[in-house]
Amino acid sequence: GAQRAGAITGFTATGSNIGYGPESADKRKTEIYAKASPLQHSTVIHTSNGDNTTTYNGADAWYAAPLRPIAVLPLAGQELEGAKIDTQLLFPAMVQQIAQRWRVGVSTTIDDKDVEVVQGNTASGTIVTLYFDQMSGLLVRSIRYSDSPVGKIPVQADYSDYRDVAGVKMPFKFTTTWLDGRDTFELTDIKANGTIEAARFAKPAPSTPPRPAARPAGR
Repeated sequence: GAQRAGAITGFTATGSNIGYGPESADKRKTEIYAKASPLQHSTVIHTSNGDNTTTYNGADAWYAAPLRPIAVLPLAGQELEGAKIDTQLLFPAMVQQIAQRWRVGVSTTIDDKDVEVVQGNTASGTIVTLYFDQMSGLLVRSIRYSDSPVGKIPVQADYSDYRDVAGVKMPFKFTTTWLDGRDTFELTDIKANGTIEAARFAKPAPSTPPRPAARPAGR
């Protein structure tokens, strides 16, 4: 219900991430931090080359990763709005606020499940389509479309493995797919309404490789 959903004001989560292509060989430790008010979100993926960090602080967003021409990339335009939408989707009580007006689409099927389809436009015109399981009412897929010189580019997220967190069903597995990549997150723990340091949502520092383990001293 709305009251229980609204009672989740933030959470921390831990689990693993599997990337795409060469990054799919290993499960990488992952941390997620999110707050509903102010709306903030940070995801940290620990890789062998250093941390991949995506942070949205309510006004600005950045992506920091190793082996990139720009160590800390500011997000702008529809990429910045996409970071906001992705954060809103983390909180069930905020889903309706993503768009100013929603319209019902034609029902369809995803993975042998009948789903209801709703679509809306954000204030800046980004199209967001949501797919809800007819039986459970849970969100099973979201797609947001960004403009590009060759047309609309979709970013799709699929949600599954819903479990109870403080009386609210939240997905412990979700896969995000875009034009040339894919990220799969499998969470092992979500803690609601704990204290999160403000520094978690600050502009991330450039990624640096982890230090090698110290060798034992010789005799």
